[in-house]
Amino acid sequence: MFIRGKSAIYYRICISSAFLIVCGTVFLLSSSVSYGISEGGNPLMYLYERIIWIILSVFLLYVLNKIGIEKIEKISFLIFIFSLALLTIPVMLNLIYHKPEYLRWIKIGPLSFQPSELVKLTFIIFLANYLNMRDKMINNWKVLLFPVLFFLFIIIILQFQKDMGTVVIMGATFFFLLFLAGLKMKYITIFSILGVILIAGLILLFPYRIERIKNFLNPLSDPKGGGYQIIQSRITLGSGGVFGKGLGRGEGKLSFLPVVNKDYIYAVVGEEKGFIGTSFILILFAILVFSSFEVSTLAKNNFDKYLSAGIGTLFGFQFLLHALVVISIIPSKGTTLPFFSKGGSSFVINFLTLGILIIIAKRVCIKGDLDDFLDF
Repeated sequence: MFIRGKSAIYYRICISSAFLIVCGTVFLLSSSVSYGISEGGNPLMYLYERIIWIILSVFLLYVLNKIGIEKIEKISFLIFIFSLALLTIPVMLNLIYHKPEYLRWIKIGPLSFQPSELVKLTFIIFLANYLNMRDKMINNWKVLLFPVLFFLFIIIILQFQKDMGTVVIMGATFFFLLFLAGLKMKYITIFSILGVILIAGLILLFPYRIERIKNFLNPLSDPKGGGYQIIQSRITLGSGGVFGKGLGRGEGKLSFLPVVNKDYIYAVVGEEKGFIGTSFILILFAILVFSSFEVSTLAKNNFDKYLSAGIGTLFGFQFLLHALVVISIIPSKGTTLPFFSKGGSSFVINFLTLGILIIIAKRVCIKGDLDDFLDF
């Protein structure tokens, strides 16, 4: 019974992950048919792209597994620095060429890569190793200063890229890992206050963010402009009712709701599968997140503990921000839904992040069960 109980965590992660990837691919296809026709004349264009990304992700995960988590841990700082260097490239290209398409992406011919997706993962890996090496020292301000400075650097670069969503997601993950590492309440209070001031400052510094909040608070004041997406998201999501209109039968994706296959794909789930469908996706993410926390509590070394908890927090906040935008609880942040939204960078990095979690869960839960059985 004990063996099955521990191993069940690993299998829950695997099964919920498989469902998320399959459901995400199905709803990407459903939401992208019209885009595929208008952009390439092929209604299955985004499905073919997703299949390519899945194949690439499986190959990269195979390579990662061969390298081993232990090796990744040893070179975590170098990987993080490399990702930071990549993050600055779009900013430099935008300053040189003054083209908006270089704002967040590195483009090489028809291919593009969004470095901020990689930084979200490498920052967690770096933090997990850093906190592991400085166990019991987290309340020393000199120890805290090093990762805080890196995080501030990331925030500055992301402001050039007008990416507030990634700042919020990484900030929440950073804060949670510090809390998990035993940060004292006085530091938690200070960081909370500074975090609120920082977010308020970043909003006030950019007029378009203030305007976005105004539109969010009163979308009917500009129903064909700034309030259009908010209104259409509510209509699309709400029109599905309890059971939805049926897969593929949604109307919001037919040019009524902009970027529906990216920033508002959860609304398509609601329209086509209703409250039942959105609740099912919510449950899948909840299983994934809380199972990762269970892995964290069972881990026998701090690196696995922090990394699995950080990955769970990352997925949890990405889902939460996306869903809250769709149901109009917070202003739009352009946050994608992992495994559902279009985008190769997002899918591949999320797939590798998930793969790392599964590798950790396997050695913590499956190997742990075997060790406990042998000890018995």
